[in-house]
Amino acid sequence: MVPPTYLAFDPATRHVRLDPHQPAFFQNPCEAYAFMHGRSNVIFWEEFGFWCFGGFDDVNRLLRDRRFGRQNPAGIPDRRSTDQDRTHLSAFDGIEANSMLELEPPVHTRLRTLVNRAFVSRQVERLRPRVEALANELIDRFEPDQVDLLP
Repeated sequence: MVPPTYLAFDPATRHVRLDPHQPAFFQNPCEAYAFMHGRSNVIFWEEFGFWCFGGFDDVNRLLRDRRFGRQNPAGIPDRRSTDQDRTHLSAFDGIEANSMLELEPPVHTRLRTLVNRAFVSRQVERLRPRVEALANELIDRFEPDQVDLLP
């Protein structure tokens, strides 16, 4: 597979240069992700200054390893650009500030214990008819002959 023209990949270092604001990437990110994933499950995205993991086993191990988390108690410098205007993301940032995805144990563990009750198999099975009806309703609204589905 040939890399998209807006992406540069060094196989020796697994470094990627890819501006996510490029219109070509924004219109079809799957092409770039497929290329990167086909080369390595681990890449260093230079524009953001961090490593990205794409293989199930790697991601599963990282998510279960308590040495990794969302917060930065060690004060490790963040090399990502902070000079970008984020005003257009203020509503999103406000919502995410209270997201369970942003929390660490023990707060995350306590809240997850409370929320898990809603996702036991009996509860999920009770939701099946409504979820199926909603999915069918949304599918019926698709434009004819045009749809992108992600696995």
